[in-house]
Amino acid sequence: MRRIRCFGWNFAVRRTCKPLSVLACHAVLVAVGCTSTLPQRFQANIDYLASDRLEGRGLGSDGIEMAAEYIAEQFGILGLEPGGDHGSFFQTFQVTVRRELTEDGHLEIPGANAGPLVQGTDFIPLHFTSDDSFEGSVVFCGYGIQDEERGHDDLKDLDLTGKVALLLRGEPESWRDDQGFPTRHASFRSKVYNVKDRGAVAVLIVSKTPAKGESDELQVFASGGAEQYGLPAFHVKRSVAERMLTAGKLRSLAVLEQQLDDNTHVSAELTGVHARGQAVIKRTRASTSNVIGILEGEGPEADEFVVIGAHYDHLGIQVPMLRKFKAGQMMEADAKPQIHNGADDNASGVSGLIEIARLFSHEKRPRRSVLFIAFTGEETGVHGSRYFVGHPTVPLDGVVAMINLDMIGRLKPDSTTITAIHARTADELGPIIEAAGANVGLQVELPSSPAGGSDQMPFIENGIPALHFFSGFHNDYHKPSDDSGKINAEGGAKIVMLVHDVANQIANRDERLTFQRPKSSRGQSDDLPTYRVVMGLTPDVAGDDGPGMLVHAVSPDGPAEMAGMKAKDRIIRIAGKDVSNIFDYMASTRRNKPGDTVEVVILRGGEELKLEVTLAGAR
Repeated sequence: MRRIRCFGWNFAVRRTCKPLSVLACHAVLVAVGCTSTLPQRFQANIDYLASDRLEGRGLGSDGIEMAAEYIAEQFGILGLEPGGDHGSFFQTFQVTVRRELTEDGHLEIPGANAGPLVQGTDFIPLHFTSDDSFEGSVVFCGYGIQDEERGHDDLKDLDLTGKVALLLRGEPESWRDDQGFPTRHASFRSKVYNVKDRGAVAVLIVSKTPAKGESDELQVFASGGAEQYGLPAFHVKRSVAERMLTAGKLRSLAVLEQQLDDNTHVSAELTGVHARGQAVIKRTRASTSNVIGILEGEGPEADEFVVIGAHYDHLGIQVPMLRKFKAGQMMEADAKPQIHNGADDNASGVSGLIEIARLFSHEKRPRRSVLFIAFTGEETGVHGSRYFVGHPTVPLDGVVAMINLDMIGRLKPDSTTITAIHARTADELGPIIEAAGANVGLQVELPSSPAGGSDQMPFIENGIPALHFFSGFHNDYHKPSDDSGKINAEGGAKIVMLVHDVANQIANRDERLTFQRPKSSRGQSDDLPTYRVVMGLTPDVAGDDGPGMLVHAVSPDGPAEMAGMKAKDRIIRIAGKDVSNIFDYMASTRRNKPGDTVEVVILRGGEELKLEVTLAGAR
């Protein structure tokens, strides 16, 4: 690390700056000058961050390092104090960017007449597995659920120390809500931690009886930087589990499922049945950094912080994740790796972060300090924000709120409406946001059941009020076409002023915000009934006050388009079931299979239309 002097400010960088980064810093500053307008500055930052030279800012690339240095340079120029490691702007850590299974993975179940088991055919390590070797006697633990309210405890009187837990996926069918959504008990995470706390050394998970028209398919191993729950975890075929149950003198899976659904305790050790194995994983790791700057407050509350954040990573160079249809059927996209520049996602949020810091730097210091964080690794699992929350550079109990900027650059030219996701995590945020919006001419929607998550989520999970400003999805989302020429700089500038106002009000309040944990638990289960079949459309996940679910876009030659559906249609019923939001939409076809035709009732121009949509299989 060395210190450099740029335009009168001294600040630290990790290494000798690449000439391009310093020159880009100089070019942007000279081009816009001190008297340039906020929209020009907003656009100039994006033009650099989303340029082809940065190659999409993928983890482990030179481009993401150049982006980090650029952000640090801007923080230094604006007079922010370094908030990272060792007096620098950088909080550096290692992240796994790819996990790949090798052919050396194995699972053996001697004594169960299972014979040689083949990875990918009889079993597959789950994406959250550790790669520790294991061996132990097998205990059937039902669903692995403990729920006092329902009087259901699959682990009652079990000692799992040194043993392998065999678990059913999901939960009793009767536990699902009217829309078919499972409880938190159905999640892999809940099950694994339940048996881990009882001393289990590994987990084998088996699927429930397949629905009509479905088969017993193994999970696909996700190669991204996936979570690990600290135990070897394998998905096994039902035929393998049946042999273990038979050898252990238990009834068939189908009978056990029925008993469990009737709340009968059926957990038991499988006498004489042992399992041993190991997932062998090749990991690709890289160093990456959050970029952190501090604007110190003035007054007795200066040891409290308002965090403003935005992730600066994107998808790098990869084959576009495109859904293509032909005659209503999903087709493999024939494409070569391309640069995904991520102008809106999320160079726009980073530009907003820089420009909000600029606004604060020219004002009287607020009562509370403001922490500006450009997060890394959001696209592969909110790694940067999770790392910061786990290794905070300021006391976490001093953080009073977190404001996240993710995709704020594509406000529609004819619209003044944006969304503040999770703004209901504090009672006081609604009036603050409404007043700030009125000041800049923006209307801000506060969805009651927000979908999705970004870098605000680790803060919410730790009891900190947090929200995500978002200008809306578009057809360029996660595509190579998300380029800087499509940015609405005037709209982005308005959002910058709004967020600055919101942050300033929070930073100068007499009292801290009152945290409210989000009431919706949806999205926490690995068994959400999503995308076994698709219609080939993009929902407007931000939601609005209109009826039904708004369709943001339809895929060319997909099932929805072939049935006559268009963007801006509102889906109000599917197969006779009312649809009010994205959750209703996802649940409506959970029992369908590819090739099924469903009646979809839409609103277009105030008129109800009935469409027949033939569902395609998801891939």
